[in-house]
Amino acid sequence: MDLQLLGILVLAIALGWILGRQEGRKKSNNQAFPSLDMLAGDRQSETMQAILSMAEREEALDLQLSLGTFYRRRGEIDKAISIHQSLFARPDLDKKLSAEIQLALASDYLNAGLLDRAERLLKELLKANTHLKSKVLTQLITLYEEEQDWQSILELAHEAKHLKKNKAIAYACCELADDAMNQQNWRDANRYIQRALKLDARCVRALLLEANLAEKEGIPNKMLASIKEALSYDPSLLAVVLPQLKTLFEQRHRPQELERLLEQEWQDHPMPLSLHSYVQHIATHQGLDQAIEKLTECIVQVPTYEGFSLLLDNLIEKGEALSLDYVKNLKHIMLQLQQSTDDYICRQCGFDADQHHWRCPSCKEWETFIPKLAYIHNNKLKPQPKVRIQNV
Repeated sequence: MDLQLLGILVLAIALGWILGRQEGRKKSNNQAFPSLDMLAGDRQSETMQAILSMAEREEALDLQLSLGTFYRRRGEIDKAISIHQSLFARPDLDKKLSAEIQLALASDYLNAGLLDRAERLLKELLKANTHLKSKVLTQLITLYEEEQDWQSILELAHEAKHLKKNKAIAYACCELADDAMNQQNWRDANRYIQRALKLDARCVRALLLEANLAEKEGIPNKMLASIKEALSYDPSLLAVVLPQLKTLFEQRHRPQELERLLEQEWQDHPMPLSLHSYVQHIATHQGLDQAIEKLTECIVQVPTYEGFSLLLDNLIEKGEALSLDYVKNLKHIMLQLQQSTDDYICRQCGFDADQHHWRCPSCKEWETFIPKLAYIHNNKLKPQPKVRIQNV
């Protein structure tokens, strides 16, 4: 049983009891109030029974609503549905409380996989224009995502002001664009892609779909521009788009352009992924000696275990004896790695730590901690949203 949640529940009951007594709404009874000591010992079932008994009183509607939610979070969906159904059937509820109970019951149905029932209740709430509209829309989107009903999600786009931080509509456009491309319906695919980018200009999936569409249409420059823009927002996509980039530049007989692109990615985002892609390209097109030289130079600048391991792999593949000076360089790199004990850094203020923090202990900013392997060492400005110019 979730003791913390039960403790909060008991405290909420206590507060309601005190307020009710002060306002003269408390009915006299001799029932013992459940205590936190009961939760700490072996009397959890007794505590729950006491709460249930209190919940049966007419004035304990909020408690019953919370109790149903508690059962749902524990996975006891049948109990949650039973409580919320009995509440929803009551004719004496005000509109606000009735809407909250209806939303809770819809959530129960959604968790139970009873999607038709959940959809009916949520649509009724949406028509009623209640204070719960944002929550109702979020639940409806979750439901349609489960059903993969992307068109129904698009129909909610007119409620965009209630869905400011929800990326679901843009991603629904991407799903429909992907389906259209599979059917070779290029016009509809482009329409959905542009709509996704209008909803979220930094939607990397839409940008990659735009690149795929440009590849199908034989517009390599547009394809490359879309991939570069996606990489500027999410450098980790390099692993996804690299085969496509290799094909593009090989067809154009311009491996040196790909080398410059990969070098720029390494400089902008010095992490193992960009380093490996860059060095492997050099090994393929210039030879192992050049790759080893470049790799040595890179890991001196940004020492990582992954880079050092790749260097050793290349040296083993070369199969030649190393000079004393080179061995000294390897030792120097290894010492740097040993001294680098901090694994995370704040990209806002540069604070180092050996564990992840959601909030920086130094500058107090949220979500600024990132692994050092993904740290941008040249401290360039964050990429700004780009103005998209439509092709005429």
